Amino acid sequence: MSRSEGPHRGFLPIGNPFKMMMPKTSHLPSTFLTAFEKNLAKRFQQLKPNHPNDVITFSWMKSALSSICDTLDDIRKLIVDLELPICSWDIKWVDMYLDNSLNLLDFCSAFGTDIVRQRFSYVMLKCALHDLDSDNPQKLMKASSSLHEWRQYHNSYDNSKLQDCCDVISKLEQTLNLPKIKNIPKAKDLVRAMYGLKVQTMFIFTTFVAAFSTFPRVLVELQVPKLYLWQESFTELQVVVNGEIKNVYSSNGVSPLMELRRIEENVKKLYPLLHDGLGDVKDEVFKSYCCELMENNEKFLVGLDEIKSEMDRFFKVVVSGRMALLDNFQLQRPRSGVQQVRM
Repeated sequence: MSRSEGPHRGFLPIGNPFKMMMPKTSHLPSTFLTAFEKNLAKRFQQLKPNHPNDVITFSWMKSALSSICDTLDDIRKLIVDLELPICSWDIKWVDMYLDNSLNLLDFCSAFGTDIVRQRFSYVMLKCALHDLDSDNPQKLMKASSSLHEWRQYHNSYDNSKLQDCCDVISKLEQTLNLPKIKNIPKAKDLVRAMYGLKVQTMFIFTTFVAAFSTFPRVLVELQVPKLYLWQESFTELQVVVNGEIKNVYSSNGVSPLMELRRIEENVKKLYPLLHDGLGDVKDEVFKSYCCELMENNEKFLVGLDEIKSEMDRFFKVVVSGRMALLDNFQLQRPRSGVQQVRM
């Protein structure tokens, strides 16, 4: 499963726009915002792997998605705690929230489509492995041919949907510079919390795209000002995860996703034996290779289904928050001069 050749687009245009930071401010955060940022710091700490082998796994990806859902829930609680009714929002706050949530939904849609394509590929592999349990030479030849076809399909895998995901990440990056707001402490707290959510989302989405890519992706490296209570834990997490992904790329690994690397290792051992014959390899060793590949492929399919299910849950959380905001905004009487929100 060698990487496809030729130039590929990274996440971002030329340059490093991620060096742009949120403007420094003398505004002191409220106790509610302080609690929000401490919770976000804990989530970054919990996502920091204890061992390099834990970067990246399906288990880590599930935890990462769950952590974004928790932050979205904290944003809703913060709005209530700040007693900042929707009718008092500046229209640009509403637009910012709706645009960001729409980007999240676009990512879910593109990534979900890629998961479906990934699943089809590994169902093909499962079918190719069906005849490996047989001692019949003809069936083993068929298995060899099927495995060869699967490798060709996998190596020519279309990453267009992952590129759509990269485009969404770039859109999120463009909103990192916060809009200018009036000197309203509650509003500044809300916008500052939204900044934390965007940083968390961009980082996690970037690792997801890298996990399923068949070629190295440019990794984002966000530089967050120290005034945020979650800055240190986020920076440590980013260094560990990005560092391990780079190690995988430098060692010619096909994917940073551990479950995919295991299948790659199995295929590399098994395919030459099916194609050229066992040679000096004992029959029981060959069968152990077959069993290991089948088991790892089955685990991958199960993990893929779990990620798809978690992504669907994340989609519903985003839609729920989006609809709640629109309902509240339309039910409450808008201030004079505030324009209606477009659906």
